[in-house]
Amino acid sequence: MTLYSKHYNTRETAQSESIPGREADMVENSAGGFGFAVDRWTHFNRFLILGTEGGTYYTGEAKLTRDSANNVNKCIEEDGLRAVKTIVDISVSGRAPKNDAALFALAMCAGSPVAATRKAALAALPQVARIGTHLFQFAEFVESFRGWGRGLRKAVANWYVEKPVDRLQYQLVKYQSRYNWSHRDLLRLAHPSPVDDLQNADTPAALVFLHDLIALNVPLQGEGCAVL
Repeated sequence: MTLYSKHYNTRETAQSESIPGREADMVENSAGGFGFAVDRWTHFNRFLILGTEGGTYYTGEAKLTRDSANNVNKCIEEDGLRAVKTIVDISVSGRAPKNDAALFALAMCAGSPVAATRKAALAALPQVARIGTHLFQFAEFVESFRGWGRGLRKAVANWYVEKPVDRLQYQLVKYQSRYNWSHRDLLRLAHPSPVDDLQNADTPAALVFLHDLIALNVPLQGEGCAVL
C-alpha cells in the first residue's frame, strides 16, 4: 500500500513546503520555509516601523537594508506622494521605536526624479526631523541620493527659521553635532536668508537670532554655547 497522503496533504503541510493549491500566494522565506507574500506597501510599513538594525536571525543587516531600500524605491516610483504621507504618518504617530528608517526613506523621496515627490518630501522635513539629531541624520542620508540644490537648502533653512527662538536655542544647545554634522555646517549650506530680509518687520525672529549669532561668530558647539 502506498501512503499517497504522506506526500500530498491539504490539511497538514511541512514548513519547508508550500500549501498545495496555494503555491501562487506563497514565497520562500529566508529560513528556507514558505509563507504568504505581502504586498510592497505592507513591506514598506514594516520597514518604517521595525527598521533593519541588527538584521534578523536568518538575514544580515546589509542584505535586509538593501532589500528594504529596493522596495522603498518601488513604492516611491509607484506613488511618491503616498510614500511621503506614509512616512509622515508613521513617524508622527510614534508607531516606530526609532525614527531612523523614516528619515532614510524621506531622504530617498527627496532624491526622487519626480518633482512633486521631492517637493512633498522636503515640505515634510520638519514633521519627520523634529529634533536636531534627526536633522543631522537626514543630512547624512540625503547626500546618498542627491546634491544640495536650492530645494534642499531652502527646506533645511526653513527648519531653523520657522521655529520659535526659544525652541531654536534649545536645539542648538542640546543637539550640537551628530553624525559628523553640526549646525554651523548646515547653516553654511542652507544660507537661511539674505541680510536685507532682516530689515523687514515680518522677518521671523529665529532668522534675526541666527544672523546675529553667526555675525558675532558665537560657537554653535562646544562650551561657547553657554552664552545662549
